[in-house]
Amino acid sequence: MTLAEHQVARRRQKRTQVARACDECRLRRRKCDNKVPCSNCTAKGRECSSSGAPKASTLTQASDEIEWLKQRVRQLEAELEQRSDQRNNPPTPIGSSSPSQVSSYSRNNAGYGYGYGDSRALKKYWAGIQLRPARSSNDAWLGSSSLHSFIQRLSVFLSIKLQETHTTLHLLPISASDSKLLDMPAAASDADPVRRLMSSTGELSTTGVYLSPIQEEYFINLFWQTYHTSLSAILDETQFKAHYQSLWVAGGKERRQSALVDIIIAMCMQYGISALPLDTQGILVEGKDALVAGRWHYWRGQTLLTYELESPSISTLQCHMLCAVYLCGGSFHNMMDNAVGQAVRTAYTLGLHIEPPSSMSNKDREMRRRLWWAVYLMDSKAGMKLGRPFMLHDSHIMPQLPSDSFAAARASGSAFTPISDQSTWLSFNLHQTTLYMKARAAYTSFYGQDLHLRDNQTLWDDPHALQVSAEVLTHHIQALHEWTDNVPSALKLKRQNNGTSLSTDGTRLSIEQFAPLWLQRQRVLLELTYHHLSVNLYRPLISFSAKPPPGSRAEAVAIRCASHAIMLSCITQQVLAESSILDGWHEAFHYQWNAAMTLVAFVVVYPHASLTAQARSAIDLAVTVFDNFGAKFAVAANAAKIVRDLCVKVDLLAKYSQESQSQYDHSQGLEGIPMDDSLNVSQGFDFDNNNNISSIGTPGDGNFDSVQNLMTAPELDLFDMAVDLDFWNSLDTLWPERDDFSKFQTEVSAV
Repeated sequence: MTLAEHQVARRRQKRTQVARACDECRLRRRKCDNKVPCSNCTAKGRECSSSGAPKASTLTQASDEIEWLKQRVRQLEAELEQRSDQRNNPPTPIGSSSPSQVSSYSRNNAGYGYGYGDSRALKKYWAGIQLRPARSSNDAWLGSSSLHSFIQRLSVFLSIKLQETHTTLHLLPISASDSKLLDMPAAASDADPVRRLMSSTGELSTTGVYLSPIQEEYFINLFWQTYHTSLSAILDETQFKAHYQSLWVAGGKERRQSALVDIIIAMCMQYGISALPLDTQGILVEGKDALVAGRWHYWRGQTLLTYELESPSISTLQCHMLCAVYLCGGSFHNMMDNAVGQAVRTAYTLGLHIEPPSSMSNKDREMRRRLWWAVYLMDSKAGMKLGRPFMLHDSHIMPQLPSDSFAAARASGSAFTPISDQSTWLSFNLHQTTLYMKARAAYTSFYGQDLHLRDNQTLWDDPHALQVSAEVLTHHIQALHEWTDNVPSALKLKRQNNGTSLSTDGTRLSIEQFAPLWLQRQRVLLELTYHHLSVNLYRPLISFSAKPPPGSRAEAVAIRCASHAIMLSCITQQVLAESSILDGWHEAFHYQWNAAMTLVAFVVVYPHASLTAQARSAIDLAVTVFDNFGAKFAVAANAAKIVRDLCVKVDLLAKYSQESQSQYDHSQGLEGIPMDDSLNVSQGFDFDNNNNISSIGTPGDGNFDSVQNLMTAPELDLFDMAVDLDFWNSLDTLWPERDDFSKFQTEVSAV
């Protein structure tokens, strides 16, 4: 072959094609072959990889990717700084995955005067809201994780979308303006045994509703099958019953004072009467709402507790914790928060934060552990619910978790049958505590992150911040799934059609018919608590302003939030319809209220999501739940009215969103309605005499005037209306002897 022929053959030889260069070759603009690893990486000793990451094809995509990478770098730098700081801090509590709450203060405190070191290392609290509760003259601060803050954002969103309002009388819960809730109690007759104060001294004698011995026995017996097994095992049943019997004097006609007995009676009156229909609640409610039943016993117990402040005992701590439960059931949130704070300080005073010494009996050591972790659980509840800093700091080693063994159950003072080979009645308390530990770790990680936002900017103003926050939560989703795997089968609710317990698969429950009621309630509450905490953790990713892109991780977390709210609504509705497990259970009502408002927000933010139809149906289930509870206490009936009013707004938005999409797709008729500007009403509602919607009208007929009244006011009262649901009570219902009560009642009547 001549030289010319050889050159022609070389020109005709086809070069080997490479589908995609490896990452290193693309970065260095080198030719890459199809080998794995490629020749270049092998020669240089580099790691050869091909991530397959798509390239940014436009300037906007490239800018977005760069901005996201900057956010990610800042987050990783913050995590490295935090890990470096944690190496110099005491270890976290035993059994807790929660990161240290201690801020990374500088060791150089000179020049600041407060001992806090370099202020640049301090963490900044997220913005909250200043709220003036119903009939309160002062504002209260509620953080970003609170439902109240979320409702405010929802209210602003609907105001912009609909430019509408109802009048206060249309939307204000009935109980907030019902004078019967504020009436002074009727004068007591000394001859009436129901209203006679049973005390060996006359120091605390006052007009009020106090129980006879038989009535006290009835309500105290409710405690052991309800709160004792379904909240925290903080009492020794045997010891309490012996203590209660020792209080009776004068041949059983009078009982000596006991703050612990009074608060237990108050709790069980609130629960027991709330489980009865309104027409059978009797004289014990004094014509008021069932949620304030027992307030006279609560008031007397609080008076007795003031004498124990300087020298608290285990009984003092138990009283503070039970008071918090009673106040939470009555929606006295700030008072509940204060009661939890007193419990935390009392627990520290009693030294419960230290592992009990080996010189104590196993029974006493287990009780002290249960008490400490009950305080931890209640502090977690209050902090996450109200969005306020935790009062109990978990940056030090805590006592061991309480045992749920057979030996511990036998020594607890209660005789409940073991529920399986490995579980006892104490297992619910243990697994509920570990659930709150994981939820608190996720909460601390999420709200403790520094998103490097500009002044006056929030998480919901920046799509990239939403993405980073979603990644933070994603790491904790697996931890919650691991918790569900560790729950014993004896504590799991069975599902029909081979459904999975503690999941969002949508399958119906299979309630075990012949299981003890306390065990059935433990199973239901454990699953409801799991869904409730999941809703609260994932809800910040439902953004009304900076909506994340479709298919993003932030959107996936928002959809996960809705799925848990849907499952919670389905479970609550089925349990109320088929059993008495949740009758009068106020915590279940608050869970449902939380889920209902979350679902309303999800439906209006994601009108075309695959889960939207199910979420809308779940809102109807929530109304059914409120109707069920509303037959027993008024605040639930008000909740049903509120959600029904919101459903009208939700359906209206969905209708016009669908029409707008259809008009845009077909380019027919009127132009699509811009959902980011204003909404022009093209149809009206026909209201009957009871202000119920009976038909739909069109512009130009008489029905359109009704919808104009609904839609044209400048400001939405949803926030005032919805928040008032939680704050409809006031101190006057507990202490109605205030000097300015008459003046206050006149003001409310005027409203």
